[in-house]
Amino acid sequence: NRVVPPSELRARIEDVLEVLADFKSRREPGRSRSEYIERLAQDMAELFGYLQELVDYFLSMLGPNEALEFLEASDKPRPMVVRVNTLKARRKDLAAALMKRGVRLDPLAPWSKVGLKIYESTVPIGATPEYLAGHYMLQSAASMCPVMALGPQPGDRVLDMSAAPGGKTSYIAQLMRNKGVIIANDL
Repeated sequence: NRVVPPSELRARIEDVLEVLADFKSRREPGRSRSEYIERLAQDMAELFGYLQELVDYFLSMLGPNEALEFLEASDKPRPMVVRVNTLKARRKDLAAALMKRGVRLDPLAPWSKVGLKIYESTVPIGATPEYLAGHYMLQSAASMCPVMALGPQPGDRVLDMSAAPGGKTSYIAQLMRNKGVIIANDL
């Protein structure tokens, strides 16, 4: 029941992956492939803090190398993203104002006309005058996608069944130009 250091877990994962890459010639005699996969799943679950059942699922879906890549990518911090409230500001103007305050940023991605990716800031992003005036809100890029897929228009009636904490709901209202009905609910 000793705590295994992360460096040891990583080394064991790499060793197992090497064996699995050329199983016939590298395996220990009498040890099955499923035993190696079981060890790999245990070590990945321990290293990345996942339930082993979930790691087992990733391994069955993706295979050993891709499962490791997925877990490593999921472990990296995502950049801070803000969504411009186009009812109150233009992205270009907001970006210029934030850069004057010492914020390093870029447009989020070609698919978003309202997102800005924040790399670093000398001021608290959630306390700028622009934030307090409602010119933008902190929102993950992933939570913008369902609203874009919905494509709400002014005058629509929308039932939002996943409304907390309100980013998607306010984006729906923004795209509807505050004209229409939104019923926002969450469990």
